[in-house]
Amino acid sequence: MIRLISFDVWNTLLDINVMVENLVKALSELLGVPENDLMQKILETREEIKKIRKSQSGSPEKALEESQELLARALEVDVEIVKRAVAKATLTVDESILLPGVKETLKELHGKYIITTTGNVMFWPSAYTRLILEKFGLADYITKQFYSDEIKAYKPMREAFLAPLKYFNVSPEEALHIGDTKAEDFEGALKVGMYACWINPEAERVERIHERGFVVKSVKDLLEVLPQI
Repeated sequence: MIRLISFDVWNTLLDINVMVENLVKALSELLGVPENDLMQKILETREEIKKIRKSQSGSPEKALEESQELLARALEVDVEIVKRAVAKATLTVDESILLPGVKETLKELHGKYIITTTGNVMFWPSAYTRLILEKFGLADYITKQFYSDEIKAYKPMREAFLAPLKYFNVSPEEALHIGDTKAEDFEGALKVGMYACWINPEAERVERIHERGFVVKSVKDLLEVLPQI
């Protein structure tokens, strides 16, 4: 029986593309550089960071600082510019950052399960993500939020998935994690014994692809998965 559901945040609850577009706009305003030039460097830096985390070669204690410094180096600017830009980006996001069906799904699950977030941070601190979740009412349905810059562990590390379970005294087989990144979210959760849902927008239907794992098209499909566990 599932007691706890853990959600990745970006591209699971919130649209990362909206945040990145706002970041590009903020950097463009601060630097006087065309947005297209900045977007490519941000995307390349994101992929570099994902590789570092997949190999677990980065420092969990400095995950945020390392990602900000990598972006600053790619842009050839002081890291203070990156910090200012992510702050400006956070202040300007609108409701388009919410992915379809997210609020309705969280509302449906609220009160029936312990709802948590298990999120990595990249260019902006978790405090900014918390602000966005509060601003658009998603935090009302979340029991507790866990982020890599707070717990000093990032997905796919075991410690990142186990932190919510230890806090609420829930066993891995009583928990499910859902996220959009196969290596970080899906495989990471399975390795600690949790159930897992991999969000793949190209999926045609909900499908069981592991003894404890499912592929889904969006968060909304979670309501179809839970009765199967």
